Amino acid sequence: MSGPFSWLSPVFFDELDLNGALHNTRFAVHVERAQSALFEQLGKGWTSYAERDPDLRYVVRELHVEFDAPLEAPGSLLVELSAGKLGRTSATYLFRCADPADGHTLARGHRVIVKIDQAGRPAPWSPWYRETFEALGAADV
Repeated sequence: MSGPFSWLSPVFFDELDLNGALHNTRFAVHVERAQSALFEQLGKGWTSYAERDPDLRYVVRELHVEFDAPLEAPGSLLVELSAGKLGRTSATYLFRCADPADGHTLARGHRVIVKIDQAGRPAPWSPWYRETFEALGAADV
């Protein structure tokens, strides 16, 4: 994989708010789903916690979202993930959520995760993870 990861996330009617727009909290869910889809595409699918790849043991430290425009109907949401900053135990993913029909940006932001060991303490990323993260490349999200 080289460059940002793109994923079409299905949006359902029950995710809309009283104004008929995708509820603000749902953007975070769709970004999370895109990250899960990225790992699955890379052969690191979700398993039981005990059997999970050590690089998939992480917690979210920070989530920042800026809203530019509403998504006003069920359908699909385009989520693009790209590499931000990679630390020893943390990784910052940049994201952009857009209307797949016209590419118009609806929301953008970043999500910081921290890898943890089985005891819940920060742990360093593996060489595989570092290479994979760097291959996402930075994008203008």
